[in-house]
Amino acid sequence: MMVVATDKIKSGQILAEEVRDINGRLLLAKGHAIEERHVRIFKIWGIPEVNLVGADHHEATSDPSMDAAMLEQTKKSVKTLLCHVDPAHPAIKEIYRLAVNFRCKHNIIVEKNNLPVDNQSIPRHDREQNFLKKLQNKNLILPEIPSVVFELKQVVENPKSSAEHIARVVSRSPSLTAVLLKIVNSSFYGLPSKISTVTHAVSLIGTQEISILALGVCVLSIFKKIPKETIDMQSFLKHSLVCGLLSRVFAAHKNIPQTEQLFVSGLLHDLGRLLLYIYFPDESRHVLAYSRNRNKLLFKEEKDYLGCDHAQIGVQLMKQWQLPLILEDNVLYHHKPSEAQQSIPATIVHLADIIDNSLGIGSSGEKFVPPLDYNAWENLKLSPNSFETIIGQASHQFQALESILDA
Repeated sequence: MMVVATDKIKSGQILAEEVRDINGRLLLAKGHAIEERHVRIFKIWGIPEVNLVGADHHEATSDPSMDAAMLEQTKKSVKTLLCHVDPAHPAIKEIYRLAVNFRCKHNIIVEKNNLPVDNQSIPRHDREQNFLKKLQNKNLILPEIPSVVFELKQVVENPKSSAEHIARVVSRSPSLTAVLLKIVNSSFYGLPSKISTVTHAVSLIGTQEISILALGVCVLSIFKKIPKETIDMQSFLKHSLVCGLLSRVFAAHKNIPQTEQLFVSGLLHDLGRLLLYIYFPDESRHVLAYSRNRNKLLFKEEKDYLGCDHAQIGVQLMKQWQLPLILEDNVLYHHKPSEAQQSIPATIVHLADIIDNSLGIGSSGEKFVPPLDYNAWENLKLSPNSFETIIGQASHQFQALESILDA
């Protein structure tokens, strides 16, 4: 089996795996000979590459055009990133292969960024309750979610509401309208014709889907103006967006409905880190420095030092905002999805986070690749052979949507 870009497909080549659009609809079944009309359909629906019958793609670990010295250095660097996972696990072996190739192709280097730390500067928080109580009692003026989100929620829950009602609420925010239309017209949906109004978008995509997309866009827009000396928000947002896209593509691959919920879960999975960076900068710098200098996972250092991790902190804000419970669950358990009430969606976000930390598209501060929850992975029943196509689709969508980070 070999992965071939859509514009490189030749008529008569045989599909090794079925091709589905982002919503899970079958475009062409496995074993079919590809014709020119099939290639046109793939392009219309934003399919960047397909698996064709041919040489086993595992036999070649790299593109022969890659610089040999860079390839060897990248292999060593990625192995360092994967020091907290089992390198022999089939999923990790495939992630390693894809990460090496992706980083070489896009010239993404692994930064050596040890940070200074003052061991005496900040007291350790011994119990989870202490830090979460401090978060609640520090007289913090926590960010408020835009009113348009609550208005949308009310309209969506009203059975008498129409697409026009929802469009009217969205249109009160020109920036939200622009971003939503950009998403709808991108390969995220792969619609065959341009959508120029929110009303048309709602009628095609659905009321719940537009509402949940608006939620994700609004939440991240709150944090865009964080000073760069605190956190590189552009890098943070890239990581968040790619995790959202990977989560959505994985959901479509598994024929899971409501893929937008997975997109927003991936988008918001590290929300708690933003609260730490803004309101507890000293603790954040200390935890970042300790984790990097000691080659320790950041979320585990958070737990050891603060008594709770960023997932627990993020859920506190999500509760205040009254976000859907399924989003809370996916965020809270994205490092331990086997403990979630609904483990499959939480596992998808978990896997998306692991893959993007390996690829290096942006960062929320974690230096290493988090460990794979093996029980959750087994329950997901997913073949590592699907990773390359899924990453290709998510990467294609990221290129189309990256500009929304500046909106």
